[in-house]
Amino acid sequence: MKILLIGNFAPPYEEESLHNFSLLNRLRQEKNDCLVINVSEHPSKAEGIVNIRGHIDYVLKLIRFARGRDVIHFMTKGYTRLGLLKLAFSVLFSKLFRSRAVITFHSELLSIIGLTRSPFGGQQTVNFAFSRAHRIIFTERDTLEVASVYKKKDNFTLMPSFIILPELPDKEEQSPIHKLRNKEKVLVFTNLLFPSFLFKVLDNLLSRPFDPDIGIVVSIAEKLPAKIQHVIEEACGQWLENLIFIESDNLEMLSEAYARADLIVKTLSCDGKPFFPNFSVSLKKPVRSGNVLYFPNSHVLFKGGETTRLTAEIVQHLLQEPSGTKGDSESEDVFERIKEIYGG
Repeated sequence: MKILLIGNFAPPYEEESLHNFSLLNRLRQEKNDCLVINVSEHPSKAEGIVNIRGHIDYVLKLIRFARGRDVIHFMTKGYTRLGLLKLAFSVLFSKLFRSRAVITFHSELLSIIGLTRSPFGGQQTVNFAFSRAHRIIFTERDTLEVASVYKKKDNFTLMPSFIILPELPDKEEQSPIHKLRNKEKVLVFTNLLFPSFLFKVLDNLLSRPFDPDIGIVVSIAEKLPAKIQHVIEEACGQWLENLIFIESDNLEMLSEAYARADLIVKTLSCDGKPFFPNFSVSLKKPVRSGNVLYFPNSHVLFKGGETTRLTAEIVQHLLQEPSGTKGDSESEDVFERIKEIYGG
């Protein structure tokens, strides 16, 4: 099958881009002919990924690569005007070239601001894409319910985002991740900026009594991460031995951290660009099934006044909950459903 994937395939890596790479790698393993366009303003370093330079360049490359494809699959978080415009063009050209148009909405803010689209352009763009797409995949029920106000036909599907977990190295002492081997719980902070609300939450957690059974992984989304790492190390006290820093463009290392994660706390983002870092964070609690990590639920917290301490307590509470698991027999269902969507 000839497939064009469009989405964020660039660092700083997080759940969205890791999902996109997992889907791409699985499709290629099954001998599908896959072309990829990276819509992030950051260039992708991965082999075989086409980067774009502005919206006109995107349209030109879309025309070039969409021709002759069986499926055009656009993956987005869906809350920037230019992102929705790119989405609409992907659906338009899928119609022109007689391809199946598939959309995945990675949940984060669509469920909150999806109803505030401008009636002059924004709503029309969404209505056009929803009415012309063959299938629209929503990764969370809340997002699906909000998007239902734009529903034009029976083409909505609920399917959690997922990451294919890597095989952890046999000799874990060769990787920094080995420090997490005997930890009961692992907390991962990604897309960390300074200053930001996320940084304040991390700082508050590190000021709390030391728990040797908790490992913390930090991925800093900055051009000069060493300076911020130094600030965190000075604040962490006894937590230092349980703290691991990972570069935000290290796909392999971050995948290993996600493989062990019980809770992921991150800055909101869309197409690799941070959004509202001064007053919001996203919490994601993964569920494991075989070698697949799913993200069926997430929470977005907004700062109102002095709520850093409360947010840190919420993080602690979620971390104490049992880790979610699904039966091994369910681990391959998501890929079978995607193949049905592509070919049905």
